[in-house]
Order: sequence, then structure tokens, then C-alpha cells
Amino acid sequence: MKLYTDITGKFQMYIPLNWEYKNPSLYKEIESGRPQAFGTYGKLLGAFQISCKEVTEHISNLIKTRKEIIQSSNSEQLLFSEMLLAEENLENYMFSCAVDDHYFFATYILTDKKKELRKKYEEELQDVRTALKSIKFIKPEFRQIVSSKRRFNLFMTSIAATVDLMNKAHQNESLIEYVALSANRIDALLRLSIILTKQIEGRSDEIDTKYLFQAETDKAIMERKIYKIVLEKGIINQTIFEDLEELYKERNKVIHRYIITDIRTEDIGRIAYDYQQLSDKIEVIINQIEEKQYKMKLGIHKDNDKLAMLDDFRFKELISNIRDKHGNLRVKEILGEKI
Repeated sequence: MKLYTDITGKFQMYIPLNWEYKNPSLYKEIESGRPQAFGTYGKLLGAFQISCKEVTEHISNLIKTRKEIIQSSNSEQLLFSEMLLAEENLENYMFSCAVDDHYFFATYILTDKKKELRKKYEEELQDVRTALKSIKFIKPEFRQIVSSKRRFNLFMTSIAATVDLMNKAHQNESLIEYVALSANRIDALLRLSIILTKQIEGRSDEIDTKYLFQAETDKAIMERKIYKIVLEKGIINQTIFEDLEELYKERNKVIHRYIITDIRTEDIGRIAYDYQQLSDKIEVIINQIEEKQYKMKLGIHKDNDKLAMLDDFRFKELISNIRDKHGNLRVKEILGEKI
């Protein structure tokens, strides 16, 4: 199971590793308030949706009509009522739960009643029930913390997805793609170093999400600004700063001025190599900061066992999260793992 956090931070639940978020985009603001859909990768069997809305007068009357108990978010487990509406070619399982001042409503719709699919439907329905049992409603005062952790996890998954794409670019000798992705990854690692360092400086677990995410209306924090911040904080030295500045100029020739300069494709291979060398140096710095957090018992890594290996489940969870980042792209493998 992997953790799913609602974009508003109102609730969390565990879903199977082979499920994905089925709405058109996890990040579209226009989807705010719409039911959230989930299902297995690829072709769906049944359709599972869930919504969590504030109790209105209409919903309040519905709760009274159904004689539902308003449960507390402090409960060990929320109890969902279940009702089946069956028709000739359709089975609609409906689940509901009132908690604090909100109301959960979920549906699982079976649209094909072929006998040979019955066992698979029943297994998926059981997955739905298991997911609902895992739901935790988040109190308003904790939603910002939950949303920040969600954003951090998406950020880390995106870094891993970048490594996956870099591996493919390397295999395919796609030098321009490799350079572009390398620049993205170094920028992300430096942003991560700022967040971790700020946690150490403030002896806090707070995640400064302005370095992790840029919404459509947010003012951008550009790469070169990040370079200056990490230099000022003493995270990198002057030599690395100058290397970053030089590679930034070279990368721009590759991406924006390949045609109107005398840069050769052969030169891009050297730039890609230089990016890899610089990336290795920055990774060492990140590891040192993470180790410091672990020893100080604060920040993101205060509870992490740095010696722990990536076990089979955690690896599969990582693969699943990377696949979510790639979306509907039909990839054959991720980080060398066949999917």
C-alpha cells in the first residue's frame, strides 16, 4: 500500500501499489472539489471515486435521513456505511461517513457483470474497502503540515523520475535530453539542500515549500538565484558556484542556441560529463546534510536509519510513485524494473 494525500490536506488514505490517481491531472486547480478517482494502471475494472465535502444543509438532512452517526476525527478508525444499488448491467456500491464537519461519499461501480470477471471485481472491491478503512481525516490545524509533507514527497518522487529519464537518455545517447534533465536534477538537489539546512538552522521540522513547488501564479525562484542562496549559506564553495554558473551558460547554448552558435553535438557529450561530475559533488553535500539531521534528530531525516537498505516493498513503492509521475506514458520499465 502507498499513502495518498488529498491535495487540500483534508484526508489521507492508503491505496494499493498498482492503483493510480485517475483524474486528468493531479495538479489542476479546476479539479478542486471534484470527486477523486482511483483505479488500477491501464484499463479499469470497476470505477472508484471519493469526495470529502463540508457539511451543508442538504448534506446534514441526508445524514439525518440515513441515521448516520457523526464520528470524531480522533477515532482510531472511521466506519463507513455501505449500500448496494444493483441493476441489470450495473452494481453501484456506495459508502458514506460523517466526520467532524465533513462528509465522505464514495462509490465503486461495477459496469460489466461477466462471470469470468467476478473474482477480479471482488478483489478490487475488497481493495476499496481496505482503502476506506485506512482513511484519516485531518484536523484544520494540521492540514498545512500534511500538505507540506505531501509536496515534499512529490518533489522527491520527481527527482527519482528524473533519474529514470536520465538513465533512458544515457542508454539512447540522447545528449541534449540528458543535459536538460541533469540541469533540472542539480537545481532540485540544491533546493533540497536549502530546505534541509533551514531545518537545521531553525531546529525545526518545517518544510519551506516555496523551494519545492511553483504554481502557475507563483513568482519563480530561478536557478541562478538558487546558486547564490546556497553559496551565501555556505552549502557550496566558490569553486562549485563558478562551475554551476559556467554549466548554466553552456546548457543554455545547448537548449536555446544550438543552431545560432558554433557548438557541436560532440561538445554536448563533454557538457553532459561535466554535469555528471558536478552532480556527484552535490550529492556528497546532500548526504552530509542528511547525516547531520539524523544525528541531531530533527528535520526530514530525524527518524531515518541511514544504514537501512531499500527493501523490496520500498523499492516497489518507489517504482509505483515514479510511474504516477510519468502519468499515462507507456513506459516498459522504470529504473531497470520491468512493469
